Amino acid sequence: MKKLLILPILILLISCSGDRYEGVGDTPPPPPPPEPPVKATLVAPANETECLDGEDVEFSWNESDNSDSYNLVVKNLLTNAESANLNTTSTMATIKLEIGQPYSWYVISSNSDSSETATSDTWKFYLKGEQTSNYAPFPADLLNPKSEATVSSGSITLEWSGSDANTSDNLTYDIYFGTSNPPTSVIKSDHTSSSLNHTVSESGTYYWKIITKDNQGSNSDSGVSMFKVEW
Repeated sequence: MKKLLILPILILLISCSGDRYEGVGDTPPPPPPPEPPVKATLVAPANETECLDGEDVEFSWNESDNSDSYNLVVKNLLTNAESANLNTTSTMATIKLEIGQPYSWYVISSNSDSSETATSDTWKFYLKGEQTSNYAPFPADLLNPKSEATVSSGSITLEWSGSDANTSDNLTYDIYFGTSNPPTSVIKSDHTSSSLNHTVSESGTYYWKIITKDNQGSNSDSGVSMFKVEW
């Protein structure tokens, strides 16, 4: 009779012990990582245009996915200084700017649950002044070689992008290149293309910039970019 009682008790103890082990050892899976923000689509001021708002400029962009805040960054293209850096949860902002100046702007999308950000395209505009009849070209964007890049060949292709709010203007370029900063030697003037092949004979650090000119006598300076040649 005692043997018959022991067997059901052992089965019950084993069963209960197993249930307790499984419950203690279970760990819930970690939550999935947050989706990274998506870059915003800019709306206004439109790219490469005259902005007619006066000194109070209204900026707007479309809401981007997985984002809960935005940084609006506005730069004066003549001084390369930030005119505004505004954090907002809205998709629009009004910024007071100096009239008659060229500006660039972009938006950085953020998510409070993620360390990642997404940067929009960069747009340019001129803030129209009352007495302005012709705008200087926008300062050229220096594209290649990238700033502080290292190039392993003496044959260099310089590439840039030029634009003008006055679309009827014809643009030409003076290319400055050399080992001094800023470069003082013009290797090509009144160039009509936005690229130029150039050969250097020695390894070293080189500097270059572009002066963009229109047919109204106005011009702009890209600023200096630097790269190294090693072979």
